[in-house]
Amino acid sequence: MSSDAHLGGNTSDPLPQIPTECYEILRHPRRLRVLEVLGRRQARLSLSELTAELIEEPATDGSNGRARHEVRISLVHNHLPRLEDYDIVDWNDDGIALLDGSPVHPGDLSVLLDRCDDENAETLLETLVDPVRMRLLSILETADGPVSLEYLASELGSCTGGQFADAERAKIALHHTHLPAMADVGVIGYDSRSKRVTRFDRAVSIVR
Repeated sequence: MSSDAHLGGNTSDPLPQIPTECYEILRHPRRLRVLEVLGRRQARLSLSELTAELIEEPATDGSNGRARHEVRISLVHNHLPRLEDYDIVDWNDDGIALLDGSPVHPGDLSVLLDRCDDENAETLLETLVDPVRMRLLSILETADGPVSLEYLASELGSCTGGQFADAERAKIALHHTHLPAMADVGVIGYDSRSKRVTRFDRAVSIVR
């Protein structure tokens, strides 16, 4: 299945819609690392080169070979086929490369990967790699300080439509679902009484 839009986007449509399934396959630390490596190198890498890049700290106790084998197997039988199915990477005998750049902004990759070192990495990715929540992070990035629930609902409605076209329904979904979940993983602060939202992590920048 093909997706011609990115999580980041461009100046004409900074927050385009992409298939929900595309977000689902990006909720894995190794797939995010593949995007980070290919984006940083900006070149077609052989499977061996990509495997070596994904082994961050070469072992000195003889286990490096086992680690390389495990990473290679996971790439061939899991991660690369899934990324290729959504036209995120091109993978053939000549190597592996990104198609049309990374679907996640490099700044976001860095932040997500840094947090993947935490013991709650799986929960973090399940929580944040979501079309609504990535849009919320983008909106908060441009704000000078805390913003109101009403403001977020209005901004989401203007760029996504759908369920957020109705401001009251949008506020309910944000108040009861999205904002508490994001606060639980420490990305935002949400005061449910004043209904004010503050972004903790100013390093993330979704819009390219």
